[in-house]
Amino acid sequence: MGARKTPSEPSTPRTLTDSELVIAAFTELADEYEATVDRELRMFWGVSYRDFLTRFLAIAATTPGECVLDVATGTAFLPPQIAATVGAEGRIVGLDITPAMLVQAAQRLAALGWTERTPLVCGSALAMPLADASFDLVLCALGTHHMKVPLLAAELRRVVRPGGRIVLADVCANDFWRSPAGVALLRVLIIGYGLSLRSVRAQAEIEAFDNVRTPDEWRDLLTEHGFGDIAIETIRSRYPWYPSGIIVSARPA
Repeated sequence: MGARKTPSEPSTPRTLTDSELVIAAFTELADEYEATVDRELRMFWGVSYRDFLTRFLAIAATTPGECVLDVATGTAFLPPQIAATVGAEGRIVGLDITPAMLVQAAQRLAALGWTERTPLVCGSALAMPLADASFDLVLCALGTHHMKVPLLAAELRRVVRPGGRIVLADVCANDFWRSPAGVALLRVLIIGYGLSLRSVRAQAEIEAFDNVRTPDEWRDLLTEHGFGDIAIETIRSRYPWYPSGIIVSARPA
């Protein structure tokens, strides 16, 4: 008679890495990403997702023939908006770490017949599988708070060409969110919101706290990583307890 098998010990849940957490959160959100972001921007900033990105692209000011990288492209909302401006001689590349988001992006581009013109790359913005100095313009809208910002800044500086530029948009911190009371309140708000959705997104947003910068911190960080000609525009939140928005543009120094 064989030896009796003992029940296996319950395994301890493995803590997700930052990248795995982001991928899990946005995989869950992929089908409803644009509707969710639109609802949140209207609620907290009083602006629609489309109007926000129109404002963002006005600052980016793409021109004919440019090679553009859209970091954290998500559902590839931005590439079709700038395709006409960069023209047939231009090129747009979408980069995202979440395969499920790129599925949505590929469907959009295929419907427009732009699959070959707008290649999609699955990869981390912190270690981009892209050549040095290969883009005239690098965009990143609403994605930086899910990244280690110093690593992102270094990668942005690496892939942008001399004379090129970067344009970033995201939430930004203020003095209140740098206080213990502000951090505690934001955690409570995000946990409550996340629990109501029963999703991993709350944890992803909590883990993003340390990546949110004030306007002055953005300026210092980009200067430290070799950027100059830095311009910053803020979008005031409708509520004092919710972070405002920021749009930052800069050029290699």
